[in-house]
Amino acid sequence: MDKGKDRERQSRYRYTTEIQQMMFVFGEVQDPLPETTMLIEDIVRSQVIEIIVLAAAQAQRRGSRFMAAEDFIFLIRHDRIKVMRLREYLSWKDVRKRVKDREDAGDDIIDDANADKPDRAAKVKIKLSWELANTFAENIIDDEDEDDEDTLDAQSDSLKRLKDADEVTKQMTRDEYVHYSECRQASFTFRKNKRFREWANMSAYLDTKLNDEIIDILGFLTFEMVSKITETALHIKRDLEKAASDALCVADSTNKRSGGAAGTSSASVTGVAATAEPADVPAKRQRIGDTSRSADISLFSGPPTARTPVDVQHVQEAFRRLQRAPQSIRNFKGGLTRTRVSLI
Repeated sequence: MDKGKDRERQSRYRYTTEIQQMMFVFGEVQDPLPETTMLIEDIVRSQVIEIIVLAAAQAQRRGSRFMAAEDFIFLIRHDRIKVMRLREYLSWKDVRKRVKDREDAGDDIIDDANADKPDRAAKVKIKLSWELANTFAENIIDDEDEDDEDTLDAQSDSLKRLKDADEVTKQMTRDEYVHYSECRQASFTFRKNKRFREWANMSAYLDTKLNDEIIDILGFLTFEMVSKITETALHIKRDLEKAASDALCVADSTNKRSGGAAGTSSASVTGVAATAEPADVPAKRQRIGDTSRSADISLFSGPPTARTPVDVQHVQEAFRRLQRAPQSIRNFKGGLTRTRVSLI
């Protein structure tokens, strides 16, 4: 029975290692709980299916049988920073593809006659049909060197991620940094297109086969999903630990005040014989329960204990918060309204 369950789990959960590596890069411990990684994989799979179904419906509205990058960008158009990062990703991916094709053909990357000019085939700007500048027959001439507000926000977000990664790796040894660098390359789709299609069961709800560009976009979005879920779960875990620590401090201070007051009243009534009880009660309390917790808040406490991994309840609460969105009131007579799944 156990072997059959293990085989079923392996066939269902195929990205346990990749999710563990991604979570470690985003601030989780090196060995997350297996239950946590399986829950995140289930969430990501459901989100991928939702994205593909919505993108296919969007392509059908355009009158096309095949999905394009615009259909996926349209679904996340409200998150401008993510849209800009995705467009940047697709632009540089096109750069690498063209350079590789020219190297395979044996052509020079830069011609000698135009060596002083930048390569015009270098970076391609992804244009979206619903943008105002692209609705005119003649495109408005814009300065490519001028960065708009969205591009600056996307760059600042990327710089923040690099700064956080730099802070994490400052105290690492060489072997730890090598392992961290390998974990940063974890992906759902890089050289795993066949596995990704089987994992998402695309043939069950798609008539056409997705091209490599769409698979790369889905790989980018799945990476962002794991990042968002992990960071939100870590934030929830820190808040819960801080609330528990504050409650413990309040309880300890209350117990000390009540114990001191009881000792004073007992001594006034029963004399010297009763003074031993108040001194003994705090000692028993300290021995029974909270020596480790009280050591955490002392001034000269020892080194902090090892961090605990994110639990399943933290991931569930993170997903609940990411799904919570303001919904318009459609039924003024009361009752429930059906809400759709929010994309992470």
